[in-house]
Amino acid sequence: MNSFKIHGNVVDIFNKEIFYGEVHVTDGKITAINRLPHKNHHPETEHFILPGFIDSHVHIESSMLVPSEFAKLAVVHGTVGTISDPHEIANVCGMDGVKFMIANGKTVPFKFHFGAPSCVPATQLRVQSAVVGSHLRHL
Repeated sequence: MNSFKIHGNVVDIFNKEIFYGEVHVTDGKITAINRLPHKNHHPETEHFILPGFIDSHVHIESSMLVPSEFAKLAVVHGTVGTISDPHEIANVCGMDGVKFMIANGKTVPFKFHFGAPSCVPATQLRVQSAVVGSHLRHL
C-alpha cells in the first residue's frame, strides 16, 4: 500500500475557506483531510492544496499538440482533465482521427473525456471534409 500525507493551506471550495491542514493519500486516492492547529501554521512557507481544474470545453487540436503533450502543459497550470470536442480532427481525418485522439489520451494519467464531434462537416460548403455519422455509436 502506497500512502503519504502532505501539510499546507487547504482550499475548501465548498465552504469558501482556507485552513491549515493535512491531506492523507492512500493508493492514489485522498482518504482524509484533517484540520491542524494554527500553532503549526506558517502561511509564508506553506503550499496551497486545492482541487484540480477541469476544462469543460476544449479543442485540443487547436493547441497543435496531441493529447499526451497537451496534458503535460495543462497539468502544470492546475488542469487535471478536459471535456474535449474533437470536431477539428474529425473534419480532417474522420473517425480514425477521433480514435487516435482517444487512444493517445489514454497514454497519460490525465482525464480526457471526448464527446461526439460537434460539427462534421463544419459547414455545407466544405467538400474536402470528412463525414461522421451513425457509426459513432461503435466507439
